[in-house]
Amino acid sequence: MTFDWVTLQAVARELADLRGARVDRVDVEERRIVLVLRHGQASALAFDTRAEIAPVYLPPVPGRRTTAASAAELLLRRHLEGARIKGARSPFGERLVQLCLEGRDRFGDLRDLYLVAEFFGTHPDLLLVADAQVVWTLYGRRKGLGAPYAVPGPRLLPPSVKPPLYGPSAAEIALRVQEGRYEPVLLAAEGQPLRALPFPPASGHASPLPGLLTGLSQVAAAELRRRQEHDLRQSLLKSLAQRTRARGTALARKEEEHRETLGAEGLRHDGESLKAGLHLVRPGQASAVLPDALEPDRTRTIVLDPQLAPSENMAAIFRRYRKLRSREQHLAGDLESLREELAELERLRQEVQSAADLAQLEALRETVLGTRRESRQGRDQGPMRFRTAGGHEVLVGRSAKENDVLTRAARPSDLWFHTKDRQGAHCILRPLPGRAVGAPDRLEAALLAAYYSKQRHSSQVPVDYTFVRHVRRPRGAAPGFVLYDHHETLFVTPSEEAIAPIRAR
Repeated sequence: MTFDWVTLQAVARELADLRGARVDRVDVEERRIVLVLRHGQASALAFDTRAEIAPVYLPPVPGRRTTAASAAELLLRRHLEGARIKGARSPFGERLVQLCLEGRDRFGDLRDLYLVAEFFGTHPDLLLVADAQVVWTLYGRRKGLGAPYAVPGPRLLPPSVKPPLYGPSAAEIALRVQEGRYEPVLLAAEGQPLRALPFPPASGHASPLPGLLTGLSQVAAAELRRRQEHDLRQSLLKSLAQRTRARGTALARKEEEHRETLGAEGLRHDGESLKAGLHLVRPGQASAVLPDALEPDRTRTIVLDPQLAPSENMAAIFRRYRKLRSREQHLAGDLESLREELAELERLRQEVQSAADLAQLEALRETVLGTRRESRQGRDQGPMRFRTAGGHEVLVGRSAKENDVLTRAARPSDLWFHTKDRQGAHCILRPLPGRAVGAPDRLEAALLAAYYSKQRHSSQVPVDYTFVRHVRRPRGAAPGFVLYDHHETLFVTPSEEAIAPIRAR
């Protein structure tokens, strides 16, 4: 988007209305600076160097930044904070706008400061000039720190205005600019502001504006929303792509392990044949051809470790068989969980791509990134705490280590909840003294267990619950892995709407 000298002339005229405003705060970002002003009430003024956004506009007043200020930001704050605006000007025919301020130097003496925004070509610059010298710059492509600086004077023959842009002729435009007779208008399409102009265009419908800065601010806000929407969409898609790759790699690894377990029956076959023909095997053999224990009319070739005795080879084969059988039982659940998660990630990717506006993307961000954010925060915050309708407390673990600590610290009479055969949070329901736990309380605890599990977006999730005294962790098991019995099962459908009343308490 091109901003001609006519637009900057109109902008400078309106900036003069800020005369007397005090600079309370300065924020320096990658491509713009924002001055927080105090002029009766707080307002903000932005100078932006991005070509697609208005050069000067009035953004919402930003909140206090929590990140550390850069060296460039600290330098500009030292010069500008506390200064007052004296006026603004733009040399006739130049693509430049200058904000004039009165501040104090390091000795406390008053001095004039000039915040200059140059929009020459496709490489805008922002400069701060004091005593005819550049004391701060954003980019500084043409002028560096310490360089002498003089604001260009007005052109005798201003550059021509493209005939299709404005209705009046170039000579008429120059005359109106000199006299300050502007007619700011806003061009829009499908309800979205596209461009603000100081004069009506030669063709097309335009809406009148109370001031050009108002229109530029609307255009900048719309473009910033579009950029924010684009950046958020790309961020969510990138996060989903990373998680999809990670889950896909895990699935491929699990499928390879599952293919290995398919040879478990062959190992049992070998072990039974070796057991029946153990007396035919001599120590040091690398293989043995023995009668098949399951098919007596056939023989079977069994690979052996020559460094082991025949009986040790038999024991090793049966150990591998039992290990593969045990892995096979666990892998079936892991494979199903990974496939469900990949399907959910694909569904979320499609929702992110088809989201119509920023509000929908913000809602999806909680779904896409919420679990990760909760897990990071959980390292320092401890278990999540909720309260049921009956007043009983429910504690929900945020990680495997926290699940382990939470369950081991619970009282034997507390109720323990967990999704059946799936990864998820351990939930502990602590009954209030003298008050019985009712069915609604158990249902709400089961909802929390299902919601904070990998089945958050499933329907009819089975949740087992039992007293903590029936839950035990096997010796040497990983944190969070437990065995339990004497349990009952509830079927619940977790959703944001279902747990909203619980969160509200």
